Amino acid sequence: MKPAVIYVDLDGTLSPSDVLVESCLLLLKKNLAYGFLMVWWALKGGWYFKQAVAQRVSPVLDRLPICSEVLDRLQQFKLSGHVLVLASASMKRDVQKVADRLGVFDRVIASEDSNLKGVRKLAAIEADAAGAPFVYFGDAAVDLPIWKQAALAYGVNVSPVVQARAKAAGIDLQRIDTPRLSMRVWLKAMRIQQWAKNGLLFLPLIAAHSRDPGLWLSMAWGFVGFGLVASATYIWNDLMDLDSDRQHPRKRHRPMASGAVSIPQAFLLMVGLGVLGFLVALLGVNVQFFGVLVIYTVVTLLYTFVFKRTAFVDVLLLALLYTVRVIAGGVGTGIALSSWLLAISLFLFLSLALVKRCAELEFLQIEGNVPHGRGYRMSDLSYLVSMGISSGFVAVLVLALYVDSQNGSRLYSSPQYLWGICPLFLYWLMRIWILTSRKEMIDDPVHFALNDRISWGFLLATMMLFALAA
Repeated sequence: MKPAVIYVDLDGTLSPSDVLVESCLLLLKKNLAYGFLMVWWALKGGWYFKQAVAQRVSPVLDRLPICSEVLDRLQQFKLSGHVLVLASASMKRDVQKVADRLGVFDRVIASEDSNLKGVRKLAAIEADAAGAPFVYFGDAAVDLPIWKQAALAYGVNVSPVVQARAKAAGIDLQRIDTPRLSMRVWLKAMRIQQWAKNGLLFLPLIAAHSRDPGLWLSMAWGFVGFGLVASATYIWNDLMDLDSDRQHPRKRHRPMASGAVSIPQAFLLMVGLGVLGFLVALLGVNVQFFGVLVIYTVVTLLYTFVFKRTAFVDVLLLALLYTVRVIAGGVGTGIALSSWLLAISLFLFLSLALVKRCAELEFLQIEGNVPHGRGYRMSDLSYLVSMGISSGFVAVLVLALYVDSQNGSRLYSSPQYLWGICPLFLYWLMRIWILTSRKEMIDDPVHFALNDRISWGFLLATMMLFALAA
C-alpha cells in the first residue's frame, strides 16, 4: 500500500502569514485609495476580490516566514517516502513561488479557476489523491470538511473554538502549537523603547520651571496617550514595510516581519492601542492636546505612505515629528513655547534623523546589501554625514545664542552655568557621529542613547547645570 499523500495548507499553517493579506498591504502601500476599491471588490465575492488584487500586485515571497515546527514534520514525512502537496486557496502563481523556494513539495494545488477553499479544496484533494488515504495540515474552521475525510488531521495553532468544533465533529486533531507569544514580543512590536521620545512632552514644563503638580500629572497622562498612539503608528509602519524589512539584515527580526506576530494580531493590536491612546489624550489632558496628537498621526501616515521613500523629506518629517512632541507638551499644559526651544529641537532632531539614515547605510555597506525602500544610495553617505553634523552644530549654536540672550538672563538666576551645557552637547554629538562613521552606531540613535552610559552621564550633567542655573 502506498504511503498517504500529505496535503498542507499555506496561509496560517505552513506560514504564520497570509499571502492575500500581504498583497492587500502592498496595494495600500502603492496607493491608499486602493482601500476603497478593495471594499468594492469584496462586495463582489471572494474569488473576484482575489483576482482583482492578483492582477495589480505580485507579492515577493522569497522571505515569507515559515513555521519551523510544521516544516520539520513535513521533512520527516518526506524522508519516509510520502508525497507532499502544498494545497492552498491562495493564487497558484504565489503558492508555486513558495513551493519552489522550499523544495520539499512534489506539486501544488491552488486557486486558478475558482476560490479553492473549504469543500472545493476537499474535492480537489480527493481528485488528486485518487482514492488513496491522505493527511491534511490546516488551521481554521474552513478546514473542518477536509479534516473530517483525512486519515490523519493536523491542526496548527488552532483556536479553542476550532478545537471544540473539530471535537464535536468527531475529528481527532493532532495539534502542532508554536510557542505562545511572550509579553516581550508584544512590547517589541509596540517598540516600547521608543516611548522615551515622549519625554519631550515635559520639556515645556522644565523650560518654564513649572512646579504645578496638576500640570505634571496631566502630562503624565499625555505621555501614556502619546505612547499608545505612537506604538499604533509604528505597527502600521512595520506592516507597510514587511517586504523591505525582511530584506534588511536586522529589521527582518521584527515581530511582524519574522511572523512572530501575525498580520491580524498586529492589526487588532494597532487599532486597540490607537483608540485607547486617543481616549487617554482626550480625557487625561485636553482637546488641544488631542488635536496635536491627531496632527502627529496624520504626519506619520503621510511619512509612511508618501514621503518615506523621498530623500531629505523623510528626515525633515522625522525631525518634525520629534518637534511636534514639544509642541504637544506646550499645548497640553498651556505654556507658551519659545522659538529658541523649537529651533534647537528642529536642528537637533534633524541631526539624529540623519544619524539613523547614515547608520542604516553603513550597516548595509558592511553586509554587502543595497538600500531597499529608501530614497538614498550608498554614494549619498558622505553628504548625509556632512548635513547631519552641520545640523547638530547649529543646534548647539542656537543654544549658545539663547544663553547669551535677554531671555536666558531673565529666566535664570545664574545663566552662566548654562554655558557648560554647550561643550557637553558638542561632545555628545561629535561622539554620536564618530561612532556612526566607525560603523558602531545601531540604526536607531534613541535606542543607542538609552543603553549608553555616556549618554546618561551627559543627561545627568545637563540636568545638574540646568538646576544650578535656575
